[in-house]
Order: sequence, then C-alpha cells, then structure tokens
Amino acid sequence: MSLIMKCVIVGLGYFGKIIQSKLKEHFSVDELITIDPFNTNANFKYISDVQSIDGYWFVTTPASTHHSILLELFQKGVKNIWIEKPICNTLDDTLDIFSKKPDNVFLYCDFTWLQHEAIKELGNLSDIKHIEMKWMNDGSMIPKDVNIVTDLAVHPISILTFLLIKSKDILEKINVTYANDMSVLINGFSKNGITFNIEVSNSSSIKTRNISLYCSDQVYRWFSDDQYYIENLGSFESKDAIVSNIELFLSKNSLGYPLDIARTLETVNELFTNFNK
Repeated sequence: MSLIMKCVIVGLGYFGKIIQSKLKEHFSVDELITIDPFNTNANFKYISDVQSIDGYWFVTTPASTHHSILLELFQKGVKNIWIEKPICNTLDDTLDIFSKKPDNVFLYCDFTWLQHEAIKELGNLSDIKHIEMKWMNDGSMIPKDVNIVTDLAVHPISILTFLLIKSKDILEKINVTYANDMSVLINGFSKNGITFNIEVSNSSSIKTRNISLYCSDQVYRWFSDDQYYIENLGSFESKDAIVSNIELFLSKNSLGYPLDIARTLETVNELFTNFNK
C-alpha cells in the first residue's frame, strides 16, 4: 500500500463514497476528511470549515458546482486537486478554470476509462480505419444537473480522443445524427480519415459497453461483460481503473489532454441541444 499523509473528499455522494472506499482499501491514508453539506456522515459541511490546505483533495460533487468549488480551492491555496469528469459543464467555464489555475496547482481530471486496461491495450493498436462504440445504460445514474452527453457520452468521447491522439491524429468532423433525452448517435471522421460511430443510450434493458476497432489487418472487439479480454488480441492483466487514476493523481502524472476532450464534448453538447430545435 502507498502511504498518503492526508486526503480530503469534497462531496460524499455516489462517486465520493467510491473514492472513499478505494482510498481505504488500496492506500494507507493517515487522515481522511470528508466534506458535504447534505451528508450527515461527512466530517465537515463546507470547505471553509477545513483550516488546512495540505494533502490531496478529491472533488466529487455535481458537475454544476465544479467551477465555483475549484475557484474556492485555488483561492484557499490547495495545491493538489482531483476533479471528477467533466471539469466543468461548459467549455467556457473549463477554459476559465485553466486560465485562473495557479502555476503551482496540480489539477487532475478523472477520465476513469482511460486507465482501464482494455482501453490502454486498444490504444496500442496501429492503422485504425474505423471505430464503433456502444455505451448503453439501464436508465439509472444520470444526475439531474447534466444531460446524457455530459454524463454518459463523455466516456466514449474521451476514449475517441485518446485513440486519435495515440494514432497521432485529430478530430476533423463530428455529427449528431439522432438525439433525444435518452439516446444520442454520433459519427464523424478524423483528419487522417479514421471514421467512427458512437451510440449512447440511457434506455437499454441492460448496462453494457462495447468497442470495435477495424484495423488494416484485423478487427478487435471488446465487451464489458468480459472486461479483460479483447477478441483477436487475447487476455491481459486486470486492474482497477479508478485505483490506477488515483495512483496517477498521487504521483502527479497527467494524461495531458483534458482540454481536447472538453472541446469535443462541448461540440457534441451544442449539436445535441440544437438537434430538435
């Protein structure tokens, strides 16, 4: 176990409790403080109640609160901040956060799936021609302060960005071809001609995710019901993606492209919002 002197979790809701359990199970934390005005089990109600600024701070509150909380933590002098995806609800707020972030602050945005071993294995493949992704949810877990794009589509969008960057490519065109409150279809192509289709739905009977990469020599398929196996590639080491993200944060390593994801997410959000107007 890695020894951490102190951790502070801001927001003890669904994901905050997951972070709390991962820290307790996989890391040796000398002091673990929780902050939440709506959870009576939290140690404190407000950030201002905590006098110290040291340690590693995890922000796991609703996305609509991220901008104000990050600014408060900057002002307070906190140096190490983990923020649950998305950084902010809008690209303008995200850019504002990066423009106001002090140089001595390490800000880590948790795109959990980018530390999943399957995604990292797929990122090692070369000569990708086409990407197919389905991100199906069973109608649960969409917070009220975000839509299906910000909450669910952010995952395949982050994976798409990752795969393009690993291929030394960038997004050229993105379209929304179908959209309602429960489902969205996204397609497009990269500068180098990689095409992609993404289906995201919160109205599936089961919760499942799958990815297919069509390369020059082979098709590689991954299904979430067999998390550590890729068809035509084989099995690989299993590892907890959230723990891997925490390890990156504690070692002050960053994936380095949250703004690329934020820009693509903003484009899809705009297309989604305007689709039925």
